[in-house]
Amino acid sequence: MTENNLPDQKSIIRIVFSKNNVVLISTIVIFLLFSIFADGFFSTRNIVSILRSMSIIAVIGFGLTFILTMGEIDLSIASVPALAGCMIPFLLNIGLNPYLIILIALITGLCVGIISGLIVSYTDLPGIIITMAISMIVSGIAYIISDQTTKVVSNEQILSVISGSLGLFPLMAVWMIVFLFISYFILHKTKFGRNISFVGENKNAAFFSGIKIKTAYIITFGLAGLFSGAGGILGVGLASNASPMMITNSMMTVIAAVVLGGTSLTGGRGNIIGTLLGAFFLTLISNGFLILGIDQWILYLVNGITIISVLIIGYLEGGSLFRKNMKNLVFKKKFGGIPSTQSEQHHRSSN
Repeated sequence: MTENNLPDQKSIIRIVFSKNNVVLISTIVIFLLFSIFADGFFSTRNIVSILRSMSIIAVIGFGLTFILTMGEIDLSIASVPALAGCMIPFLLNIGLNPYLIILIALITGLCVGIISGLIVSYTDLPGIIITMAISMIVSGIAYIISDQTTKVVSNEQILSVISGSLGLFPLMAVWMIVFLFISYFILHKTKFGRNISFVGENKNAAFFSGIKIKTAYIITFGLAGLFSGAGGILGVGLASNASPMMITNSMMTVIAAVVLGGTSLTGGRGNIIGTLLGAFFLTLISNGFLILGIDQWILYLVNGITIISVLIIGYLEGGSLFRKNMKNLVFKKKFGGIPSTQSEQHHRSSN
């Protein structure tokens, strides 16, 4: 290899300090540091604990990745897991088959997502407002069916399917891998995945290219609801109980995992594997801090600083295009909606 073909110093620095590589390198470094300084961190029991905990964040994050890729946001991920989780003890008391209960809990999440998608797509109202309202309604339903209390789930059939193990490997991690493959295939290997990326990049251009925007919205929000419901079911497996407040406080952690993984906040680019890495990174920090006895508020500071740092790296790495997208995000939310009926009629008449 000639000297001219060797990468220069600036290119090496740019590669090493790219956003995705920074998260990966930071994860490796933090894992090694905790393994050295946190007693019991690098043990089979604790690694299993990390996998179980991160599975909830990752699965919900996979669904949110679809939403952000399309240039939207879904705040109902804060309450849909709680509703799906509370459905389990509620339906157990009725006497339904445990496996049917799990299916109903998943369908519940799917239906909530579809309702959000229908309202957002057919009204063109801001998704953040609609899903915030949906989140309140869903949370209220969760409180009603749970009698405003934490319900213990002790059914062995349900717990064995959700939180059992294959040897030393937890089933929660197996389910996470299953949802990983499903979401990766949908987003990166199908026409639908390419379509929602196009919608996130430029909604009007996507419409005039023939993409059915409303359908894309309904399916995408439906997927996010389904994955959130799955996250709630996994939450029941982790804690062996369900409450209307379960996983609610993890919403920002889920958003952080998706953003750290490289999914664009402005739409047009999603990264399922990156979301998995982001979930592992944040769970790693939380677990290590817990073992070291570090206060929770310090964890919040570290997570916040980490997210801001990664966004700044993306800002610098993306150049003028990234900066232009960030500056136009509010404009896009306000004016880049689904074309009106008049626009649709004009498009048909021009054809």
